[in-house]
Amino acid sequence: MAKKESALASENPQVTDLLHQLRAASTPEAQRDVMVKTILAGRNKEITVAEGKVLSLEFVRINAEVQARLKEERARLKAIRGTVD
Repeated sequence: MAKKESALASENPQVTDLLHQLRAASTPEAQRDVMVKTILAGRNKEITVAEGKVLSLEFVRINAEVQARLKEERARLKAIRGTVD
């Protein structure tokens, strides 16, 4: 994880803060709020296009992991229901 952190590290403290907020966001609404902040920071030229892309890719990675976990959980529950019937 430290290697990934250093790869995503930025000189811009705002990007680092947004990455931490995104990773700490526990609900879709909180993630959306962080992404709105990211878009606004990009429009206001507070972050570079590359930094915005890093944040967007992290958002996609987090959501892909969540979707994979949900898919596994649904399959597990479906298997349990199948054994009960």
